[in-house]
Parts: sequence; C-alpha cells; structure tokens
Amino acid sequence: MGKLLPVFICSILFHSIISQNQLPLANGFFEDVENNNFLYWSHQAIEGGDAAYSIESENLIQGSTKALKCQVNSLGQNGWHVSSISQYPFEVIAGQKYTVTFYAKVEGADSRQIKVVFQSDVSGSYQGQNIWITNEWKRYTHTFNVEHSSENNTIRFWYMQPDVTYFLDEVSVSPGDRIIFDPLYKLQTVDGFGAGIKRRTEQLYSLNESFREQVEQYCFNDLEVNMIRFFVYHDLEPENDNDDPYQLDESQLDWTRYDSNPNISRTRYIGEALQNAFDLSVYGFDHIIGNCNSAPAWLKTNGQHNNGGTLIAGGESEFSEFLIAFLNGMQSRYGINVTAISPTNEPDFEVSYESMNTTPSELSSILINLNARLSNSSMDHIKIVSPECFRVESQNSSTSTTNYINSMFQNSAVEEAVDIIGTHTYADPNHNANWAALKEASNGKPVWVTESASLSSTDQSMTDAANYIKWIIRGFNEGGVTAYMLHLFYEEADNNGYSSLVAWTPLGEIILPKRYFSFKHFTNLVKKGYSLISSYSTDENGVYVASFISEDESNLVVQIFNEGNEKDFSIDIPIGAISVETFLTTNNDSEEFSSMGTNEIDYYNRYFTTLLPELSLTSLVFDIDESLSDSDYGFTNNNHFELEIYPNPTEDQINLILPDQSNYNITIFDLKGQKIIDVINEDKEVIIDISILEKGTYLLNINSLLNQKIITKKIIKQ
Repeated sequence: MGKLLPVFICSILFHSIISQNQLPLANGFFEDVENNNFLYWSHQAIEGGDAAYSIESENLIQGSTKALKCQVNSLGQNGWHVSSISQYPFEVIAGQKYTVTFYAKVEGADSRQIKVVFQSDVSGSYQGQNIWITNEWKRYTHTFNVEHSSENNTIRFWYMQPDVTYFLDEVSVSPGDRIIFDPLYKLQTVDGFGAGIKRRTEQLYSLNESFREQVEQYCFNDLEVNMIRFFVYHDLEPENDNDDPYQLDESQLDWTRYDSNPNISRTRYIGEALQNAFDLSVYGFDHIIGNCNSAPAWLKTNGQHNNGGTLIAGGESEFSEFLIAFLNGMQSRYGINVTAISPTNEPDFEVSYESMNTTPSELSSILINLNARLSNSSMDHIKIVSPECFRVESQNSSTSTTNYINSMFQNSAVEEAVDIIGTHTYADPNHNANWAALKEASNGKPVWVTESASLSSTDQSMTDAANYIKWIIRGFNEGGVTAYMLHLFYEEADNNGYSSLVAWTPLGEIILPKRYFSFKHFTNLVKKGYSLISSYSTDENGVYVASFISEDESNLVVQIFNEGNEKDFSIDIPIGAISVETFLTTNNDSEEFSSMGTNEIDYYNRYFTTLLPELSLTSLVFDIDESLSDSDYGFTNNNHFELEIYPNPTEDQINLILPDQSNYNITIFDLKGQKIIDVINEDKEVIIDISILEKGTYLLNINSLLNQKIITKKIIKQ
C-alpha cells in the first residue's frame, strides 16, 4: 500500500471580474511530456521529408522549462512535408476573428520561414501565413478571419527550409483581436511624469490656505508625480551685474519672483510652492527642471524679454552666468536642488510673452558654453534639456524639435552637451506627428515631453483626455519618450477654458477633469525605473496600447485606450502572473480612476477576455510571482524522470508511482507559489489526499534527493 500524506491548505479569496480562459490548444505552452514526447502534439515528416523532433530544455524564454525542437534535414520532394500539429481540436464561429501567437527562433541561419496554418474539417477552411523567424526568441502573431463554424479546428506549423533547426514555444489561440505584449523585449527606461507651475502660482497663493492645500494635495500627493518644471525668470538679473561674466555680483540679483511677499505684486511664491510640492510628495521628486523662456532684456537683440528676439552676439558667457546664478540661488536661498536646466522655450515659435527665438546655430553656441560652465562650476550632475520646440516634427527646416536636433547634432560638441531632448506637442492636434523621426534624430538620448496640452479647453470629458493619452502612448512607443509632463498642474478656470490638471472656479469649486484621472493611470501605476516593453493591438483602429514592467519584473502594467465603441478583446497574461487588478476611466462619473477589483490567475492561462468600454482607458496591473519559474521553488525540470500519476483530474486523492523506493521530496504548490504540502517520502507508491482542497489547479513537484532529478506536474482538483 502507498503512504497517505496529509494536506494543509490556506483559504484564498477569489473575486472574478474578467473572463479567464485555458488555451484552446492543450499543452500549447509545451510543458506536459509523456514518454519523452509532448502531449497533444504530433509531428510529420513524409514524402521524403526528414526531421528530428526533440525536447529542448536550455536557452529558453523566461518562465519556460521546455520547448519543441525540430531539426529539419530535408523537406521532401515537394518541399513542404515537415510539420507539427496540435491534436487538441477547438471550436470557432463563422464571421469571427481568432489570433494565433507563439514564440519561435531558428538555429543555423539568421532567419528562416515558418508557415502557420489554421484549418478545420470544413472544405475551404484552410488559411496559411508565412512568417520570417529570426535566430533569437521572439513573439509572433497572426489573426485569421474565420468563414466557417466548426468544432474541429487545428493549428499546424510547417517548417519551410531545410538544414536549419526550428524552436517553438508558448503557442496560443484566442478569440477576436488581442492585446499582445512581450516582457522579454525591453525598450527605454521611464524617467517619470509631472507638469509645470509656470505662471499660475500667484493665482493659487491668493486663495485661502485650506482651499490651496486641497488643490496641492490633488496635484502632488494623489497623482504621485516625480517631475516639476518652473520658470527661470528673466528679471532675476534686471541689469548687467558687471562687465565680467565670470565674477557674479549677487547683490544685483532680484529674487522677488521666488519669494512669498503678498505686498509686492511681482512676487510668485515659487520657493514656497516647490517646498509644499516636495512635502506632499509620496515618493519624492526625481526631476526639478528650471526653464528659461527668455534671457534678461539687456542680453537680447530686441532689448526686451518678450516678442521674440535672440541673444546678443557674444552674450553666451553672460547668459551662462545668469543660469548658474539661478541654480546656486535656488539651493542657497530655498534649499531646492534643481536637477535640470533648459535655456530656451519654444525657440521656433514667436509669441508676445517671455520668449527668445534662437536659431539652431545660435542655440548650439549657448549649449556648448553652458555645458562648459556647468562643468567648471562642479555642476556636471545638472542635466541640460534642449531645445523644447513648439512641435515634435515639421517639414519646415527652421521649426520643430526634430529639425533643431538634426541641425545641432551635426556638431559633436552640441550632442555631447545635451543630456535630454525636450519637446512640446502643441502642433499635433490631429495626432499624426512623426515621432519616429524625433527618436532617430535623438540618437539614443532620453526624450522628455516637457510641455503638453490642449490649450484653453472647456472640455472636461474623455474626448479632451484622449489627446493626452495618445501623446503619451505614441510618444513612448514611437518616439523614445522616457518622461511626459503636462503644461500646468493648476490654474483658475474661466470661460476661455484651462489646460491644467486641476482647476478651480471663482466660486471656490475644484475641477478634476477626465485628463486628471487618465494621467493618474500613468503617474500612479508606472514608476521611475520601469521599462517600456513591446506591445500592440491586432486591431489598430482606435486602440492604443503601452506596456511597462518594473525593475524587479514583479509588476507588469498594460494600458489600453479604446477611442471608439465598446469592443471585446483577448488580453495576454504574462507567464508567472498570479493576479491582475483592473483600473478604468470612462466618461461615467463613477469610473474615474476606479479599481474594478483583483482577479487571481491560473498559472496555465495565457489570456483572458474582456470588454473595453467606449472611449475608455483601461490599465491592467499584473502581479508576477517569479518563483513560478525559479528553480529554488522547484518549478524547473532537470533530467526529469518517469512518474505515473492517476487519476488526474480527481475529487479526493492522487496516486503516485515513483521509479523506485528512494528519498523523494514531494511538494504541492498553489498557483500563487505557496506551499501546501512539503514532505520527505521513502516509498515507491504514494497516495495524497486532496479532498479538502478547493477546486482548481495545483502544481506537484517531486525531487529525487538521491540524484537531484526533478519533475513538475499539473494536478486538477474537481
């Protein structure tokens, strides 16, 4: 008789808010093996085709322990007789889409083709798609439109070239269009999110203290931002302190704008406003950016701080002295360590207020001088942000961030001087800017959107918020953006509208538009140090997707903006995910930045289905348990041995027949990676009582302590 082992369990609260699905392809993840073959898969090499099929256990995608390996020696007389086919038929419905995804690579060539075939027992149902596979693991996808309903559908992979080895893993078929992301394909690292306090601090600090604190609480605590941008005021140095740009007379500086003196009309409370923001911050401010719209009037060709103009000839050193004085004074007077400095604001767009319209050549001279001055002043840690043009790209060579950078970076000294590419988005109301051109021009440097808004908007709905969401998602995905800032944190609303995140009316009512709650999806869920990962939607008609993963890879955030009518979608589940929390913002007042609940995930699921509401932003936050693919927890199979296990599924007990009578460590985990049982057994036959377990899927791990062989099996309690 076998030994009966007791089971100890902990209760799990489960609240289902989305529809989870097992793979229509059994063992599509290529883990279950019997007699050294993958269950539910067969292979073919006919008509002279010659191939060797085996199980690969090395150099796999993260979280996998096995993959299918096919060494193709010959394709046969017609050149297409080597394939692998799923033996688990699934149902499809006519008129609907189905999306196939899989990981693959080749060995022995840079790239080769594989054909994905979707076919049922209905005549004329055959659909095939050739896909080029590279020599590194990569995620591939294809969406089929089905014309015939059938309960007997299969997926087949034809290997299209000989003298090469194909590898296949994680095959999935899901209904409809699909949101796809690849945690293995990391892109740029996130620097953060924030906004500016330029021009509006005097409005806020004229309010009563209690009301002001409410506004600041929304901006700097509730949003969890880590970036803030403010003015380098032109009248900090109202007149030339002396004729020596390397010897500053600090007594000539006027800090009125930064002080808190209500008796002086020019005061702007900047020092106090910044400190209050820092005090309210949840995680602190990583980036504090001083931005100079205009040099002092005496340094300008037009003799005034507004209406354009540019720096006088030979004025670079005096301008650098002015900016260094600002940096030193902010620290010495207010205890504020500015982390980045921007010498211009929209040099390509002339306005009547504070402005300076330097050409790329003129700005290049400023940047080279400023970079040297920072270095000589032991301020190398302060980053230079430039050029902060009005638009991302344009066909006019004298405008746009892209054109400025292309021109300035012809001089290597300028490229060395600029640490961060700054841009605005004002000239992109139709969302057709060529972000990729900006990314290419930036040559690998971080790109920050330092100002972005739909100015003077009276729209508080998701229609307005859509602009910001698309600037963020397109900027990150296409433009190499690493940080995004709105125009303003706060301002008073009037009949002409407002462009801030938070506003208030003259009657003392606080306004939180939908752009506020939409921005919260990014500020609260995507933190500094997260990496953008490759992601997309198979439906590109009004669906925008961005995905991010944390530094320790324990959280993965997928953000989906549906600009059109409500749609059903299948959504990827990352390997090792144990739960997902959903956040939703729509035009409904009850759905602002609303958590729709947390759903636990079966380890063997690879997608779930959900409804994306009309004109909505959905964020999915996956909690990933790395122990599910960590050998320390026994979820890898090394030199696996034969194990007989029955019945499975079962209602009460599992019977195990081990290879021999020896010492085995038998462990059962739930899908959160928590141990339910952990014992040492010496018998060849073992009975495990699981009658008191909740219905569901568990992982059984057996480790032979004598020769360190390991096997992991899925068991199902009915």
